[in-house]
Amino acid sequence: MHFYNREKELALMSLLDTSKPSFLVITGKRRVGKTELIRQFSKNRQALYFFVDSNKSIDILMDEFDRLVREEMDLPGYINLKEPENFLKFITSYDRDLVIAIDEFQRFLKVYPPFITQLQRYWDMKADNCRVFLIVSGSSIGMIRKIFIEAQAPLFKRADNILTLRPFTVRETFAMLEDLGVTDPREKLNLYFLFGGTVYYYRLFEKYQCTGFLDALDKLLFSEFAPLKDEVRDVLIEEFGKEHSTYYEIISAISQGKCAMSEISEMTHVSSSSLSPYFYDLIDLLGVVEHRIPVTDSPKKSKRGRYFLKDNFFRFYGRFMYPALSQYMAGNYSSVMEKVLQEWQSYTGKIFEDICRELISEELSSDYPEIGSWWNRRGDEIDILGIDREKRKVLAVEVKNRELTGDETRRILNSTAEKVKLIEGVPGMEIRVGIAARKIEDRELLESEGFLMWELDDILR
Repeated sequence: MHFYNREKELALMSLLDTSKPSFLVITGKRRVGKTELIRQFSKNRQALYFFVDSNKSIDILMDEFDRLVREEMDLPGYINLKEPENFLKFITSYDRDLVIAIDEFQRFLKVYPPFITQLQRYWDMKADNCRVFLIVSGSSIGMIRKIFIEAQAPLFKRADNILTLRPFTVRETFAMLEDLGVTDPREKLNLYFLFGGTVYYYRLFEKYQCTGFLDALDKLLFSEFAPLKDEVRDVLIEEFGKEHSTYYEIISAISQGKCAMSEISEMTHVSSSSLSPYFYDLIDLLGVVEHRIPVTDSPKKSKRGRYFLKDNFFRFYGRFMYPALSQYMAGNYSSVMEKVLQEWQSYTGKIFEDICRELISEELSSDYPEIGSWWNRRGDEIDILGIDREKRKVLAVEVKNRELTGDETRRILNSTAEKVKLIEGVPGMEIRVGIAARKIEDRELLESEGFLMWELDDILR
């Protein structure tokens, strides 16, 4: 599989490499491609890669680090790197071009916290002739923030840059799937609904010679040796140990449409007052959940916040796998897969809405400085609401994950226009209404009447 769409990141890394000593932090959620980015950059360079395993003691880790350096660099026997300070002294005084990458760096907080403060001291005292490009990466976004970003962080402002690696966009994913032989837009969209923009899953798609969506379900999830069979459970166990089942329940609740704190509490039997630490972990450490408020609300004052899963595969797992885990683990794959296929159209509606909101918001952000979703306590919702208070104009867009007849479209547009009138401060502004769907009958006629229309092809173009 080719290496995709990280040209800007590689350019930044090359720039820092030419002005050594340099220090780069790479962060981003699991499976997003941090290690592969480091591997691609390290090609044709003298480079050392170290992985911090939180299940190992510092002594065992340092033995591994020492052995790896000796194997790769043919060091003389009198150099001993088995002590953390000796290792740090070596990497901050090495006078030849060298890339050093330490993956899952934040795990030193568990394994041996002094390593981080020692790195601060040695990096501050590094030799003038040091020729090391130090790259540290980590998937626990909140932990990276505690080490590098917060004002009291031990390595605050030591890094030359902090690079956040994001999943591929839907357009980038479609281009990648085209290269993998998937040409049908519906197949591409279904695969994106399943895996999102996480490149690791598409590498498995290629490795297992999948031909499309159904084949991917069968080979990667619903078979005895499926490589993603325990994916989410393993991630949660590794991160949260014995408490992983509570996180599992929260993910499942959100994936089934329970977005308010009270709803999640009721479904998981965890009191609302006790849920905050779990949400912190899922939002800041794993990066799979996000908290949204209506676009009209103040972030500091809003009490209408909702929680959403922004990782498509975690959403799929929570919706279909966790509730049927006993069946699934017993090998009764056909019944679980049948449920997936029966509910796929309704299940993917919210994901389609997310895609449309992201791409349409990107297109319209210059015309509408405030853009997002809106809802009230009564249950009224608008999928995309754009507001320009200075020019006193409003745009409301409804999203539907299906093909619409002309009559259906007109009813939805009229209903959306009525909902706009419920928004405080909006009456009196110029109001435009639009709709996004897979296909819209009578589109040209509706556009001639002043309505805005987006079809799937427009959104993805």
